[in-house]
Amino acid sequence: MTAPADLEFMAGLLAAWGFPLDTTISRAEQGTNNQTFLLRQGGLRFVLRVSQTLSAAQVGAEHRILQRLRQAGLPFQVPEPVAAPSGDMVIETAAGPATVCRWIPGVRPDLTGQTALKRFGRAAGLLGEAMLGVPPEDGLGDWRGDPLLAHPAVPHVGVLCRQLRAAGISAERAARLDAVARRVGQEWSAAGGGLPTQVIHGDLAAWNVLVDEDTAEVSGLLDFEFAGVGFLVQEVMAALFYSGALETRDWQPRTAAFLRGYASIRRLDAAEADALPRLLLARAVGSVLWRAGLWLNGKAQLGEVADRIRKLEDTTRWLDANGGKLRSLAAAGGNG
Repeated sequence: MTAPADLEFMAGLLAAWGFPLDTTISRAEQGTNNQTFLLRQGGLRFVLRVSQTLSAAQVGAEHRILQRLRQAGLPFQVPEPVAAPSGDMVIETAAGPATVCRWIPGVRPDLTGQTALKRFGRAAGLLGEAMLGVPPEDGLGDWRGDPLLAHPAVPHVGVLCRQLRAAGISAERAARLDAVARRVGQEWSAAGGGLPTQVIHGDLAAWNVLVDEDTAEVSGLLDFEFAGVGFLVQEVMAALFYSGALETRDWQPRTAAFLRGYASIRRLDAAEADALPRLLLARAVGSVLWRAGLWLNGKAQLGEVADRIRKLEDTTRWLDANGGKLRSLAAAGGNG
């Protein structure tokens, strides 16, 4: 249940949406960028989100994307915002803009098996096709930007590394972050030349996927708060980066399963396959810098930044050993 300090805040939000006082409230297990609560009223369930990263106008753009997707005939659900009695879909609060969406049934996927990864890949392909019609101006950001500028609170990686060292991150680990960031900065200009571009989800990670508890088919895709203009292959990159498919000894058949699912809707072209390793490394660096920016603003813990630096180190070693194999597998649509 919510902590006592939350009760007055939550009561105000419940009243704004017309929920009765006996509505059951619990914090969501997932989510680090927002305050997210699960609401239950009788047999109905909803999700209340207070965004800590978006303005009210940006949340409105997110809602327009979701409306388009709900009309696209997808075989899975996306969030459906609920209007307050006032007609407002977004209510501004001191903690950030608040929204309520209908609850989507499902459980987090077990992506250890190839069948589940293939289904995830197909869902990613279907989402990409459905988002082709989203106007670029409805994007909430631009994923094609320099990954070293992932967060405005981190103007220079060298300065950040000194701040991290002062806070307790080892000098060796900070130096590795600085070195890989420099490498990404040098490679970035070549990473996106000629790649297909459109509005993408922007955070197509396993924790933003729901599957049916009985059939294990994808039942929902969540959290479109990072939807923006980007390279379409970045969806593939993010899904692989966060699915765990690249982190085991049998990474090749697992990655191939995802790529076959994606290729059943749309196959990567040669330029996209070639760019995939560079984009993976850029994503890993951007993940560190984004979390570091939140830490600098008092919205994340130092340990979260350290975890992402460790992930970056693992990704760098993995790509140095397997980047060429990944390119070949992607170019073959998972059939190599």
